[in-house]
Order: sequence, then structure tokens, then C-alpha cells
Amino acid sequence: MDATEKHGAQFAAGGAYGPDAVADSMQRGDGGFGRDQQTYYDHPVLQKPHWKWEVVTYFFIGGMAAASSALAALAASGGDPDDALLVRNARYSALAGALASGALLVKDLGRPERFLNMLRIVKLKSPMSVGVYALSVFSMNAGVRALEQLHADGHAPFAVPGWLAKPLRVTTGAPATALMACYTGVLVSATAIPVWFTGRRHIPAIFVCSAVSTGAALQNALLVLTGGSARTAKKLAIVELIASCAEAVLLLHWRLSAGESAKPLFRGARGRRLERFTLVGGLALPALLLLPSVLSRRPRHDRLLGLTAAVAALFGGYVLRESIVHAGRDSADDARAYLRHPE
Repeated sequence: MDATEKHGAQFAAGGAYGPDAVADSMQRGDGGFGRDQQTYYDHPVLQKPHWKWEVVTYFFIGGMAAASSALAALAASGGDPDDALLVRNARYSALAGALASGALLVKDLGRPERFLNMLRIVKLKSPMSVGVYALSVFSMNAGVRALEQLHADGHAPFAVPGWLAKPLRVTTGAPATALMACYTGVLVSATAIPVWFTGRRHIPAIFVCSAVSTGAALQNALLVLTGGSARTAKKLAIVELIASCAEAVLLLHWRLSAGESAKPLFRGARGRRLERFTLVGGLALPALLLLPSVLSRRPRHDRLLGLTAAVAALFGGYVLRESIVHAGRDSADDARAYLRHPE
């Protein structure tokens, strides 16, 4: 008896492949074949992102660098003399973040020439292509501002000529900074991966708010370590508090509106980690620690509270990006979540 005849006999006899066994198997959800086998609907139909810690760290550092550059520009143009140390720290940290971001991308790509090859063409509809140019232009502007600061501090014999530096800042500085803060969120959300797709209206704004809150936290920590002004620290605390509240509202709205497709991010061990270290530890706790300073009429600079709030906010911001990236990798394996998308 060959295999076909054997299976036919088993089916007729109501054995392992009989109607009752098949019905029981379908009820269990293991494919309906009377054995532990998935259907092809359970096999991944999307290619999961290969991103590892390099990209997660790039998302984190790149956002802080963009926020630091924006804070430096605002403090330099509309601040008071007490903000001079913020301008100095923010310019240097923006350059350091830009250099670290380039190194992380090259590390992720494997070879430096791959990064250079991405500069050969411009695709305005590709967030990755736009992002590479944004990083390049942002790094150039951060270098110019840092060189100006080095010259002002007496550590550089020359500065970039004003006739070149000012037009460069006006034409490319603000756009490159804005793109650095938001393009990574657009890159993540412009995808068919279910959990990222559900957050396509939230992720870019969340990344911008997180960049601002972590950038302000970083600068506040640097002020504590370098003996900055309490008035400047209060301004940074206000910026961080507003950005943190907006980020929390966006995260909670995403969680409530996402549905089953967002389970890899908001449920299980990863959901508990996101809630514990980002929502509570990275947003709520720093807000509570900074609130007395924000509400007080006389600025106070409690160094211990400032450093604690900054460390909590920075760690929460990193966990946010790590959770979103890793949730996308898991979500890509869920074919049923992709196939049930109504759009």
C-alpha cells in the first residue's frame, strides 16, 4: 500500500486524518491537518528589519543632537547672558552627537563606502535617502557652530568667516535640524509592519517630543556638572516638562487606538518594560522632580534632583526607541496581523 492509499484508509476509518480529527485540529487552530502544523497564513510575509543596537542608539543620539542644536540656536538668539554656558555645551554636544551618529550608521552598514553610496542619488520619497542628507548637512552645520564656539573660547586660531557661516545657518541649519529630529520617526512609520503601521500618525511626533525632552535633560545634566545658572536650568526644565507631557499623551493615545496589531509593543514583557522605564520612570518621574523648580518664583538648582531627573529621562528615551524597534521585528513575523489590515 502506497502513502496515498494509506492516508485514504486512515481518513475513511476516522483515524488521525479523519473528519473528526480535522475538525478538532481546526478548532485548536493548528492548521486543520490533524497534526501540529501551521498554515501558510502563519508564515511571515514581511522581511523583518535587521536593525540592532547601532540603529537604536543612532535614533537616540541623533534626536538629542538635533534638540541640542535647536536649544543652542534659541539660547544664542533669544536668551540672556546666563544662557552662555548652555550655548557652549549644546554646540559641542550637537557636534559630538553628529559624529557618533555617522559612526553608528557606518557600523550598521558594515563598510564606510555603503554610506557614501547612499549620497549618490536623492530620493525625496525615501525617508532613508532624505535622512542621510539631513545627517550630512546637520553634521556640517554642527561643525561650523562648534568651530565658532572653539574660537570664542580661545581654543581655535580662526573661525568660519561670517559671510559663509551666516548664509549657511540660515539656508540649511534649521531645516537639517528639523529633519534630524523627525525623519527617523517617519522612516519607522512608513512601513507595512503592523505595529509600526498602527503608529504611523504617532511615531514621528513621539520621536520629536522624545528628542526634545532627552535633549533638554542632557543639557540640564551638563549644566549641573559645569555649574550652570539656575535660571537656565529652569528654562530647560519647562521645555522638558512640556515635551514629556506631549510624549506621554501621544503614547497613551497610540496604545488605546492601536488594537491587536500593537501587542508586540504594549503587552507582555516589552509592554511592562515600556510602561515602567519610559512612561513612569522616563516621563512621570522627571516631571515630578522638575515640577517644584518650574513652579517656584525663585529659580533653584538642586543638583541631585537635576541629575536624577536627567538620568531617568535619558534612560526612558532609550528604552522607548529600543522597544519600538524590537517590537517591529516581532510584528513582522505575525502574518495574520498584516493580513487583517483593512487599509
